[in-house]
Amino acid sequence: MTESLFPNISVGFELAHPHDLLARYFLIDKELMASMLEHYDGTGIVRSLDLGALRCESPITIDCNLQEVISDLRFSTKFKNGHYSKVFLFFEHQSKKIRLYSLHCLRKILEFYEEWAADPKNAIAEGGKFPYPLVVILYHGNISWRELLQIANLIAVPQGVDDKVLWFQSILIDLSKIRCEELQGHPALIALFDTLQSYSEGKLPESLERIVGHFEEIKTDPRTTGWRNSIIRYAMATAKINAKIIVREFSKIFNKKEIENMVMSTMEELYTNGKLEGRLEGELKGKLEGKLEGETKRAIQSVLRLLNKRFHEVPESISHTVNSYTDLIALDSLFDRAWECKTLAEFEQDLVHH
Repeated sequence: MTESLFPNISVGFELAHPHDLLARYFLIDKELMASMLEHYDGTGIVRSLDLGALRCESPITIDCNLQEVISDLRFSTKFKNGHYSKVFLFFEHQSKKIRLYSLHCLRKILEFYEEWAADPKNAIAEGGKFPYPLVVILYHGNISWRELLQIANLIAVPQGVDDKVLWFQSILIDLSKIRCEELQGHPALIALFDTLQSYSEGKLPESLERIVGHFEEIKTDPRTTGWRNSIIRYAMATAKINAKIIVREFSKIFNKKEIENMVMSTMEELYTNGKLEGRLEGELKGKLEGKLEGETKRAIQSVLRLLNKRFHEVPESISHTVNSYTDLIALDSLFDRAWECKTLAEFEQDLVHH
């Protein structure tokens, strides 16, 4: 495969909550979360936390294709003073400034406390206490967000009365106030921040070379493949960056064949699901259609070979029906049934009900 396969193809497709998913995909890694807390805490509270004990309490399933199953991202740790006092970090990501966002954060904390109290092992009813809450907000919008407006600021508190009403500790990381050259921390964290920041500024295409460069010193880290692929998919979805440019820039430090295959597999998926926007060049369209056709034929052959091996002879009626399948997912299911069925008649019954 060569770059000529991608002439002037700008891949655009819908990706639900792309900024949030990208941030969560990176920051589920406790090393990156610890790096972010260590380098971007403006409150001083992180100095009292044991970041070595940081643990992800909600193992969300977001892969490098930025597909999500569970949305909340929570971490726990403890204070360094040695006393039992568990700290729960609630990670929030925002690309738009919201004035009353503290209400949303408080709601998250209360929902978590309700879950915590419902678990008998936490013994809240017998005098047990809730973990200390810490909200971490990553923001990369166009308008600076200087601080999170606390709920106490929204409540009419008479003079002389305690103003710590519904207060909670929060760390607000506002990327709009940080210049690219000021980004700190783990190289993958810098790559994430640079990507989000560049998108918000409308400069993602021209920033791609710099973003790729952040991975130079960690390109042999096995995690880097996923981080790299997630940024590629994000760039293709949000900025509709020309596929040829994606291949060119990422191939400067990564294996070119790997990048071409990743871009092509994304396009295959989108083409199969009817989500590929814009005009496809004839050569690329033929390549996609030919590859999908080849995969379908191989899947059909796998089903028929398995049936022949198990039952020695497959009737023409079954062979004809299996050959009529064009959906790879359906063929995968059919392969499973060919392995599980006890008789050809049972398998044929599944074909009738398909």
